[in-house]
Amino acid sequence: MIVQLHLALVMAIDARLLVLDEPTLGLDLLYRKQFYQSLLEDYFDEQRTILITTHQVEEIEHILSDVMFIRDGRITLQTDMDSLGERYAEVMVAAEYADAARAMKPLSERSVFGKSVYLFDGVERQQLQALGDVRRPSLADIFVATMQGSYT
Repeated sequence: MIVQLHLALVMAIDARLLVLDEPTLGLDLLYRKQFYQSLLEDYFDEQRTILITTHQVEEIEHILSDVMFIRDGRITLQTDMDSLGERYAEVMVAAEYADAARAMKPLSERSVFGKSVYLFDGVERQQLQALGDVRRPSLADIFVATMQGSYT
């Protein structure tokens, strides 16, 4: 209840820049979704900027206009969401094309249902289509691939 009260107070502030650090921590799924919906409907307009820091990127991916990854105090990725979708691609590759996929130097590789899924940065979609089904990766998958190994 106290968390919900704090969130209501934050949203009552009339500021041009609103900075929220893990704003839905401690809330169940229903309240988290309501919070972000209310934030967009009741607070956001063209005159305001909302900066959200969170580890729950899958919750807010659909409302983002820009994204920034920070590691050890340094910006490792900063781009708008449209550019992110153009830059990164994920391909589910059958075993016979695995060597060709690895030759294109993917950022990451993982196994799903007996096939390998590769995440690429900056590789032309046309090249990737020859390997398999090309999709837009989730923001969480891009985060994991770009940060992999930095916390070991």
